[in-house]
Amino acid sequence: MAVALKEGRKLTLEDWLALPEGPPFYELENGELVKMPSPRREHQRLLHRLATFLDDFVSENELGTIVMEVDVALPTGEGYIPDIAFISREREEELLAPDGKVHGSPDLVVEVMSPTTRRRDRFVKFRNYWRAKVKWLWLVDAEELTVEEYEWTEGGYLCVASVDAGETFEPKALPGLKLNLSEMVKPRTRRGRRGRKRGKSK
Repeated sequence: MAVALKEGRKLTLEDWLALPEGPPFYELENGELVKMPSPRREHQRLLHRLATFLDDFVSENELGTIVMEVDVALPTGEGYIPDIAFISREREEELLAPDGKVHGSPDLVVEVMSPTTRRRDRFVKFRNYWRAKVKWLWLVDAEELTVEEYEWTEGGYLCVASVDAGETFEPKALPGLKLNLSEMVKPRTRRGRRGRKRGKSK
């Protein structure tokens, strides 16, 4: 839902970055604010586990920085809050500003789609990420547990991987990484007194 602007003036990235911290949260498209819907439980569980998994891999291999739900000011004038973004070590000084935001196009953007965001993620934001020359884009379906990987080319994004639920995803954006979304969202076994078997008394 676009927010009406005073006197019809379009907002700039500077206006957007100066907004008070939410909620509610807004993204900036074509000079207008777009209110972000409240996330579903399935979306947030997958997002947090995926972000942690990626952060561990990137940190262990000293590849750069993973950020989750951080403002990204794109060079095209759009302002987005992608679910996950990756900035390579070589570009950290350039993109990671003192204000805690990302200024410029990340090396990788991950959008976790839900029923309320799927159309916008797949069409509007997809097009704008390409215009901003975001090199890699992942579209993750929180319900179907599928993932698509796109690589930037002059003619548009090229789909280089399409992985179904239960299959292992080995992204070209992060060589050496292997992940399985179905395994990632499985309930974790709780260990404690109630889960321990009582041994026979001697």
